[in-house]
Amino acid sequence: MLVQAPAKVNLFLEIINKREDGYHNIESIMHTVSLFDNLEFTEIKENKVELVCSDKNLPVDGRNLVYRAAEKFKKEYNINTGIKINLTKNIPMGAGLGGGSSDAAAVLVALNKIWKINDKLHNLEKLAAKLGADVPFFLTGGTAKISGIGDIVEKLKTDCKYNFVLVKPNFGVSTVYAYSKVKFPLTNVHKIDNIMKDIEQNSLSFNNAKDLFFNRFEEFVFEEYSEIKQIKNTLESIGCISLMSGSGATVFGLLQGQEKMNYVAEELAKYNWNVWFADSFKSCN
Repeated sequence: MLVQAPAKVNLFLEIINKREDGYHNIESIMHTVSLFDNLEFTEIKENKVELVCSDKNLPVDGRNLVYRAAEKFKKEYNINTGIKINLTKNIPMGAGLGGGSSDAAAVLVALNKIWKINDKLHNLEKLAAKLGADVPFFLTGGTAKISGIGDIVEKLKTDCKYNFVLVKPNFGVSTVYAYSKVKFPLTNVHKIDNIMKDIEQNSLSFNNAKDLFFNRFEEFVFEEYSEIKQIKNTLESIGCISLMSGSGATVFGLLQGQEKMNYVAEELAKYNWNVWFADSFKSCN
C-alpha cells in the first residue's frame, strides 16, 4: 500500500496560556497542502516493525515517530505479524510543516486498513493523541480549528483553495525552543473568530487574508532568527501575503493565483533558500 502524508501550514496561531503541566493551550487554523512524504507498506512474516527512510540522518528505530506509531498500533490491536515501512521524506524537519505528525497519522490510517481492523476515527484519534498533539489533525487533514495543546480538532467545511509558496532557510527551529521564548502576558491577543467565519463562508480571499493571518510565534522566533523575518519580508516585497508556519522555520506566501508562480520563482532563485510550490489539499482520506 502506498500512502501520501501531506504537510500543513498554520493560517492562524495564537497561544492562549501556559498550563500547569508545562504545555501551552493554543488556538490555530491548520490547512493541509500538496507537499507530501510517501510511505510504502509491506506485510512481513516476522512480528516486528521495519523502517527504511530515504533521509539517512533520521533514525529508523523507536526515536522515529513513524516507528512508534506502528509499534503502538500493533500493541493496541494485538497484532502478531509485522510490517515494513519505506518512508520517502520530502517534507523537511524542523520546518513547522508537521511532517513527522503527518507520517504518524498515515501509519495509523494505513495499518487500520491493511490489517482490516476498520476501527472508527474516534478511536484512532485517541491513539493519535498519545503520539503527539498534531497527529489527530492529520488523520483527516483538510482545514480545521485546533485547540487545547493541539489535540482538539474541529473540522471546518470550506471549498476555498489556495496557491502557496513555501520557503525554508537552511536550518530548522525547535518547537521546544520556540515555546521557551514565549513571554506572558501577551499583548493584543488575537481572536480566531473572524478567520473561522471567512473560511466557513468561503470568503477568505487574497484581499482579506493579510488582516486575518496571524502567528504569535513570529514575534519571538524573529528575535533569534533574523533570516526567517527576511524571508517573510522578501515574500511580501514580491506581492505575496506571508506568514511563518507553526514555530518555523518555514514561511509560506499566499499567491494571487497560479499566474504569479513564475515571477515568484525567479525572484526567490536569487536566494539560497529551499522553495516549494503547493496548493490546498482538501483531505487525507
